Amino acid sequence: MRVRVETLWLAGILLLAGALRFTGLGQGIPYAVGVDEPEIVERAVNMMRSGEFNPRFFDYPGLYIYLQFGVAVLRFVTGAMSGLWATLDQAPTSEFYLWGRAVTALLGTATVGLVILIARRLGLLAAVAAGLFLALQPMHARESHYVLTDVPMAFFVTLTLALTLRAGDRRTLGAYAWCGVAAGCAAATKYNGGIAMLLPLLALAMQHDHPRRFASAMVVVGAAGAAFLIAAPYTILDLPAFLNAFGTLSHMYAVGQPPPEPGWLIYLKHLRINLGWPGIIVAIASLGVAVVRTWQAPTSEKITWATASAFVVITFWLIARQKLIFGRYLLSILPPLAVLMGGAVAWALARLGGSRWTASRQAIAAAALILLIAYQPAATAVGWARLNARVSTEEQLYAWLVEHVPAGSRVAVETFAMRLPPDRWPSSNHPRLIERTADEYAADGYHFLLASSQSFGPPLTNPRPDDATRAYRTLFDRLDLVTTLSPSKEHPGAEWRIYRLPR
Repeated sequence: MRVRVETLWLAGILLLAGALRFTGLGQGIPYAVGVDEPEIVERAVNMMRSGEFNPRFFDYPGLYIYLQFGVAVLRFVTGAMSGLWATLDQAPTSEFYLWGRAVTALLGTATVGLVILIARRLGLLAAVAAGLFLALQPMHARESHYVLTDVPMAFFVTLTLALTLRAGDRRTLGAYAWCGVAAGCAAATKYNGGIAMLLPLLALAMQHDHPRRFASAMVVVGAAGAAFLIAAPYTILDLPAFLNAFGTLSHMYAVGQPPPEPGWLIYLKHLRINLGWPGIIVAIASLGVAVVRTWQAPTSEKITWATASAFVVITFWLIARQKLIFGRYLLSILPPLAVLMGGAVAWALARLGGSRWTASRQAIAAAALILLIAYQPAATAVGWARLNARVSTEEQLYAWLVEHVPAGSRVAVETFAMRLPPDRWPSSNHPRLIERTADEYAADGYHFLLASSQSFGPPLTNPRPDDATRAYRTLFDRLDLVTTLSPSKEHPGAEWRIYRLPR
């Protein structure tokens, strides 16, 4: 009976995680996909159409592009079997986003399962708490909706941690080889995922009685390198292009424009927004608990605390030193941090109550503490899911374009909130439409201009005697206003104005 109740609890957490990651998965397709999603999806689809497997793009190592290539092939075959198209040229790129996003959502949900599996080593309460903390994590739930590399990398990092703990039990070379494979896949998904290789190496360093520590460490390194090269082969096959791209990218992170505040402070603010004040207090305290448990706990539990906390601290330190700051760079530390938080909650309740508490009193205390920590992240995650499910002004605009703008019409779009399918309308995106005049748009063959309040709003709402205000007024006076789509509670988004160039 106890096993059945435990299974129901953990299955419920996975269902909750899946619901938050799969709900609204198709939002924004094909008109407002994530800013970097085309970098992966379009390359995967082009591989399928051309048979050329060199991505010729090394900002990401390649594994997730190849995985999306396989998904694209499967999507094309199923679409052909259902009569949607007969040839590759007939299948628009927009048809492949939803399936690609489903893979990310699946990996995000599976990461919650791995966190539960890891935290189960610290007790059932730790597993339930850790699973809930990650399942309800708004950043992880939100980013699981897009074809980007951060959530998949976090999956492989968490898989590396799970396999590291398993290898510590088995102590075989084969078990450590799988740790290396997972770490290599993390690096082949996103370069900084290579930090995952520290997990099995640290675990081995802690096992003083391990009979084959050096050999196991060499197996980890060798398997990681082999997995990386198999998953991202053009790192070697197109070495000059890789080195040039990697060098440019690394240079940007090292000497780019410094952020307005220290990186560590910006990332702490991101964590505070996503975890809430109770959550971030517990997260910081859990690192202290990890130090205590690394010193006091039995070896098997000690390794869990040490490896998870070391990865969190080292990764946070590395990303905080970079010049480019993005909140999603924290995604790889959220799963091990959830393990630490769950373990800290279980440890604190055991210390406070001990044998003096009845089972019911322990359950009430645990539920109250978990609710206190999880309430704000849950409210944020659910709120985002509800907002994401509403019909945005961008969706209204796309529907209007489908109904009123003939295919082949050339369209200029202000901001990058809308990315129109190029196989329907040849279009271009502009930070501000005033970078050109009406005559220049007409000379270049444009038919429609889509103006967003994100850009024209400030100059026109608070007019100033500056170039932007005059330029917008001059441009709009030269155009024919067709319709305006205004945001509301039911329709979030920017205000959009559709202008037609005079014939």
